[in-house]
Amino acid sequence: MKITPLKSGVFSFVTTDGCTARCSHCLMNCTPNKKNKLQFEQMQKCIDQVVKEYDVKMIVFTGGESTLLGEDLFRTIRYCTLNFLKTRLVTNAFWATSLERAQRYIEKFRSVGLTEINFSVDDYHEPFVPLENIRNAWQACKGAGFESVILANSHGNNDKIVPAYIQEFLGEKIEVAVSNGPEDNEIKEPGKETLYQIYENTLQKSGRAASLDSEKFDTIENQENLACCCPWAVSDPVVSPLGHVWACCGIPSDNNAILDLGDTNKEKIKTILNRASKDVLLNAIHELGPLKLCQFVEEHSNIKFNKSFCGVCEICSALTNNKNAVKVLRDNEKSIAAIIRAKESIAKLSDVLAQKQ
Repeated sequence: MKITPLKSGVFSFVTTDGCTARCSHCLMNCTPNKKNKLQFEQMQKCIDQVVKEYDVKMIVFTGGESTLLGEDLFRTIRYCTLNFLKTRLVTNAFWATSLERAQRYIEKFRSVGLTEINFSVDDYHEPFVPLENIRNAWQACKGAGFESVILANSHGNNDKIVPAYIQEFLGEKIEVAVSNGPEDNEIKEPGKETLYQIYENTLQKSGRAASLDSEKFDTIENQENLACCCPWAVSDPVVSPLGHVWACCGIPSDNNAILDLGDTNKEKIKTILNRASKDVLLNAIHELGPLKLCQFVEEHSNIKFNKSFCGVCEICSALTNNKNAVKVLRDNEKSIAAIIRAKESIAKLSDVLAQKQ
């Protein structure tokens, strides 16, 4: 029973909780008033540690709005490039106020070796970042040499800015893909040409989105369909603006009793991830999934959970931010560990039988 840290080969920085926007669906609760951010020296130290200890291929910069780091962001991207690491930037493109300005930014990103760039575009960003900015940034990326240029589109029911609307606005047919999970952290195989794509994702009731009209959400009618394991926990760790290691970038996790794995200002990342990889509850999230743990809590206490979840990350947030529920899980770690081992044994037996057939 042990998770493989950084199995995905992707290591991420939530570079800042500050943002130029105050989107009503923001998972990270970012605002222009928040000022926590990582410095170049902090990120450099983390990169050195993970490159030494793990097979890391890609560094992701997200936020908040990562470009608010200014030169520290460019220095860190350049440092990654010099260490033969791919890089991905997630940005709202507030800086692309004209095509010329967008081109200057894109030229600078490419000059330091940025590999991939993702632009957030939806109804919730539009009041703060006009769609014209997205068009300027999109056009500036054409022929710039990126491996991928992605338009990340989160939408709820009856929202205006959906993939078809984006295609019409930009005046071109763009491949649409469904998001695979937190930040779509898979490493894309390089092709001869740039991959231009829209990532479509529906809303979950986490962060500020929890206060949106309930009609915006697609509640899963059969909640058992959400009873799946979480492949991202510990396999896709991130460093927060405070320097804490989170189990994944699915939900903000500073001071979360389960998902806040440790402080890089006090411990080495290897120490933090080694401890996390053996933690019973993190293994339970990874192998059993948050919904199964919610059900376990209900069976062993008087705690009851909402029955109208929209996604796995939303369930994980409800579970791990409930101190009473976490206590129930910690008090029953031996029982949970036994369930995990039983599942692993069944999986091994199934593999053996499959090989014999």
